[in-house]
Amino acid sequence: MSDATLLILASTVSTGLILGAIFALVAAGVTIVYGCVWLPNASNGQFFLLAALAAWSLTGAGWGSALAIIAVLALGIVLSLLLEWVLIRRLYDVANRNVAYFVVTLGLTQIMSGIFSLTYGRWSDQFTLPPLVAGITMIGPFPLPNNRIAVLVIAFGVLAALFALLRYHRYGRALRAVFQNREAAALRGVDVRAIYKLSFLLGSSIIFLGGLLFALAYSFDLTVAWTMSVTAFAIMIVGGPGSVVGALAVGLVFGFTQAIVSIFASPTAATFSYLAAMLAILLFKPTGLFSK
Repeated sequence: MSDATLLILASTVSTGLILGAIFALVAAGVTIVYGCVWLPNASNGQFFLLAALAAWSLTGAGWGSALAIIAVLALGIVLSLLLEWVLIRRLYDVANRNVAYFVVTLGLTQIMSGIFSLTYGRWSDQFTLPPLVAGITMIGPFPLPNNRIAVLVIAFGVLAALFALLRYHRYGRALRAVFQNREAAALRGVDVRAIYKLSFLLGSSIIFLGGLLFALAYSFDLTVAWTMSVTAFAIMIVGGPGSVVGALAVGLVFGFTQAIVSIFASPTAATFSYLAAMLAILLFKPTGLFSK
């Protein structure tokens, strides 16, 4: 196998894995919130972008990347708790609350998008975080930045921990019970509203982490919010609402689809190639690959 072929193969595999892991992570956050709370969060892309921009602001002020990430994750937890207390919990018992949530979060999307355009949009059109880990690792003729390896390890590590939490922990069992039947779960002693709160906090924190990892791996602009919002919903639909395994599997499919199209066709086509993959999958499995 020639060096040119190895270079293309290594580039495709590394990009597919990194994008797929980040896609899966964000989609897992979205699917946890939707599967439990029945909240289709239209603003998930803007919170993804908020995490990246907040980290960029802190590193621009002289903070190290590791410290900035920790601070932004803490900010994400506080912001999620505040949003749940002020807004989200008020709609828990509303009939057809999924529609109400979608309208409310769509309004948040417009507000946040406008704020970002009026502030960060005037400062720069491209944003980049300093690497978390310096240096490169050679994979044959392909130089892979250690920073991207760190992003990949963190993403898969969090996904594995999340799967274990939902599979084996008492909270995970309670979440699945609420997802399957809210009334029956309440009769079995599950505090449904507490599970709603924890699920919203967990899902939102994961979305924040996804934004941070993407900003570490790649440069980004303000349009990434809309791209990620559509991508996360598409992965949730194809993988099946409430399924973290589905989010991981479909996220990897989407990541490799975008990587392959970007290398062999064009980056422009790559931005919507995974949506074509979504339509193809739904033709054969309209309810999602891992629907519960």
